[in-house]
Order: sequence, then structure tokens, then C-alpha cells
Amino acid sequence: MHKLFKNTVFIGKKAFFLPICHSTNEMASVLLAKQEQLNGTVVYTDFQSGGKGQRGNTWESADGQNILISIILDTDFVEPSNFFDLTIITSLAIHDVLSDYLKEGFKIKWPNDLFFHDNKIGGILIENYIKQNTIEWCILGVGLNINQRKFQEKNAISLAQICGQSFDREELINILLRKVESRYFQLKNGEKIRLKNDYMSKLYWKNELHVFQSEGTYFNGKIIDVEPSGKLKVEVEEGERSFDFKEVSFIK
Repeated sequence: MHKLFKNTVFIGKKAFFLPICHSTNEMASVLLAKQEQLNGTVVYTDFQSGGKGQRGNTWESADGQNILISIILDTDFVEPSNFFDLTIITSLAIHDVLSDYLKEGFKIKWPNDLFFHDNKIGGILIENYIKQNTIEWCILGVGLNINQRKFQEKNAISLAQICGQSFDREELINILLRKVESRYFQLKNGEKIRLKNDYMSKLYWKNELHVFQSEGTYFNGKIIDVEPSGKLKVEVEEGERSFDFKEVSFIK
């Protein structure tokens, strides 16, 4: 057990800090298997030896430089078909944090990344635990580049690089937990339309003509919507097409 985080109703009141671990999401899963009353529990670390992103992508992060955190939430009010609502609230919470430091330039890139212009600053990995007709629990995994200044990935960027200064990571975690909690309560209170509108207003490439690739074919299109299922809806010359995760790539 590490410290309690401040200024939240329940998120972060129970927090586990690990100097190094394979994955904060995996550690959160272990806790879920062993304990009850874990709503709002946080697991965070300085370094993940097995850090990964959505669908098995790797996540690069230097030791002690960035935010690597998982949040356990009771989501039994969310139906499995609406699982993408959890991505929406997590994306918005991260965007809320970043926008406190710079008002322009940050966008949510479908399905699970945060961008500054065309560079990746954060990623999300959400794991759901379904029981009967609800998502009983979920783990929100967040990787956010804060103080790292050199990356092997050519399009990675950090808040320090953007703002030209270093940041107190624990202070930023406090802010992130407050933002996640606020968005979580919006979802729990049924404010889905407001959340969706906020999400779409911050979506990378929305209503812009760009080049995409799917099944080896390049095409021009405009992102016009994200369906409740999480599929990306793109307007193309022939009409509209919907793409599931990993079915389409953003080219230029």
C-alpha cells in the first residue's frame, strides 16, 4: 500500500505503488481475483517490464518518467454492448488533464490513443469483466508520457517536450483521478449524450479528408461518427463504411 490520493470521492482511496511490475493491469486483475470492495482502487508503477497497449501493441516508457496506472471501477450499470462508453470516459478524462496545461492541439485518436497534433502522448487499455448482462468490473489502464524526452517511436511525444518543463507526476495522477471520477459519475448518471458530444468534438481527424487503409486498399475518407459498438464510421466516395478495431489504419 502506498499513499491516499486527495480530492476524490472514492477513486484512489486505496492505492498500491510498485516500483516495477510486469503490468499494472495484470496486478489489478490479481487484486480483483482475491478481494472485494475494490471500487476505485489504483495500481501504479514507475516501470512496466511488460507494458502493452490495445490488441498486444507494445508501450514504450522510461523508468520513473511517465504515468503508468490502472484503476478498478465497479461498472455493473454498463451493458456489454455499451463497452465503448468506458473508452469514452477514459479518453475524455485524459484529454481534460492535458487541456489544463495547453488548450489547443490535443485530440482523441480512435480507438484508444491521445495525440498532440500528429504525435502520440498517451494510450488506453481497458479490460472488462462481464457477468450475466453487465460489465461487473473494469480495469482502466492508462499510459501517459510526462517527463520522458527521448523515444524510440518516431511519433511519440511527452508533456515535458510540449511545454518545455518537467512535471510532478504524483500531482498529475491526483488530477487524472479526479477527472476520471468526474467522467465516471457522468456516465453513471446517464449523461451519455453529453459524453458522446464531448468525445466527438475532440476526435482526431473528424470531418477532415484523409487517407486510410483497409484490407490492403488505400482510400480517401472523412470520420463522421463512432457507433455505440465502438466502430468507426467513415464517409467515403461510395457512401459510408464502418470499421471495427484493427480493421482500418490512419495513413495521412
